[in-house]
Amino acid sequence: MNNKFLNLINRLLDWIKLILVRFKNAGFGIFFIKNLFVLPDFFVDREVNIFSKTKVVFTFLLTLFYFMSSIDFMPEVLFGGFGFIDDLLILMWSIGLINEQLSSYKKKLENGKRTKIIEDVNWKIHDD
Repeated sequence: MNNKFLNLINRLLDWIKLILVRFKNAGFGIFFIKNLFVLPDFFVDREVNIFSKTKVVFTFLLTLFYFMSSIDFMPEVLFGGFGFIDDLLILMWSIGLINEQLSSYKKKLENGKRTKIIEDVNWKIHDD
């Protein structure tokens, strides 16, 4: 019983660490705001796979649902100010996850891997 409890605590702490690392990589939300301007192009671009688009939409909707619903992991009524910790973790998780997708898309755009220019082609124009 004690070993299972410690294993559960270790998993929870690893999950929190993953959330904090994602949020840190998102520039604590500053780069996330900058990347939001790429969002319309991200959804319109046909070269972005549907899984990435679904991941962003699902993360946004899940976060919105969590904040709008009365269901809470740590209710503020029972835990007081500590009840906002789970809200903060959910927000940091969603910012980190969405920012990962937008950053990878932005890097692809900046690296020019998506160029439609065909190189090393010999052209000849015949005048009739």
